[in-house]
Amino acid sequence: MTVRPHFPGHDVPQQTPRGGAPVGALHELAPIELAAVVYLRAWCTGGADRGMIARDFGLVMGDAAGPAVANFDALMSTLLENARRPVMRHGLGCSCIGGDENAFANLVAAAAGQDHDEALLFASALIKGHAAWGAVDLALRLGQVFLRLARMPNTAPVPTHAQHNSRYKN
Repeated sequence: MTVRPHFPGHDVPQQTPRGGAPVGALHELAPIELAAVVYLRAWCTGGADRGMIARDFGLVMGDAAGPAVANFDALMSTLLENARRPVMRHGLGCSCIGGDENAFANLVAAAAGQDHDEALLFASALIKGHAAWGAVDLALRLGQVFLRLARMPNTAPVPTHAQHNSRYKN
């Protein structure tokens, strides 16, 4: 049984990967959620972009930045190693927010607000049950970092258009 009928002579459009469909735009996000999406993308990109995370954490946490960076690394590893399916994200310069990015942003924001139940709800959408509590615990430890990041003046420009060549990655 097929859900999508096949019409001879017509190509069926390629579906957006689950979790990658745009659900909003970066400019619509509160500062905590914006930081979570940007750091998710940067961490997954690696290299110098991961260095940006450490630098930013250092700006707001001073000497306590090392453990905060380690906690973020552990959160990202937990997320990606225990994901229910491949976690989709948009390119670092894309102005859209995908569904998975939105769930991650809400996980971080709920944890920063010490809302354990809400954080667990969003973690469970992305992460297998046995690892969801561990992810929430790590996100709770990062709450202070994201609250401080949210209070920093934002001088970096937010992307204004999608980069179609790097939109979805897993």
